[in-house]
Amino acid sequence: MSNKTTTLGEDNIVAFDKATKENKVGEPPFSKGFYHWVMFIISFYTRVRENLKIDFETFVILQVVVSHSIYQLNKTGNRTFSEIEEEIANITQKRFKNKTKLTFASIAEVLKLPRETVRRKILALVKKDILLSDISNGIKLGPAYKTIYKEFVTQTTLDMSSVIKKWEKSGALNNLLNLGKQIWITQFV
Repeated sequence: MSNKTTTLGEDNIVAFDKATKENKVGEPPFSKGFYHWVMFIISFYTRVRENLKIDFETFVILQVVVSHSIYQLNKTGNRTFSEIEEEIANITQKRFKNKTKLTFASIAEVLKLPRETVRRKILALVKKDILLSDISNGIKLGPAYKTIYKEFVTQTTLDMSSVIKKWEKSGALNNLLNLGKQIWITQFV
């Protein structure tokens, strides 16, 4: 995971505006696609709170641990949904050794959050067995994450598939896929 932050400068915003006006990308397909995206985010946020029973900031902290685990798994090749599920069992049963470990400080730095906030929220996840934390192994996924993966990730994948299908039907997906080309062309033409 990179510690570099992503920022948009005014040039990028102007280029986006220019690309969407000149190429009519911002017409109805954008508004429909944007609506479906916003509804996905609202549903996602609600599921985090209701199904996982954690606040969104805690969820994002958990995602840093998940991304670290997936990054380590991907070093030896891509995995299917089922293979990741099996590997999660290895991670939570201490059969998975990382050369690099996550700490409260590293997560706080990535998210630009106070260390104490990260520590407090991680310890709450440790109490729920969603995460494990010790000095020698750092912070990693706990046994309860298996249920989150099986249920929450599955539902999120299905919801994302639905959004993409709606984008495809409205024409928003095609516009989105071609947007980078349009912005690049307007910046250099």
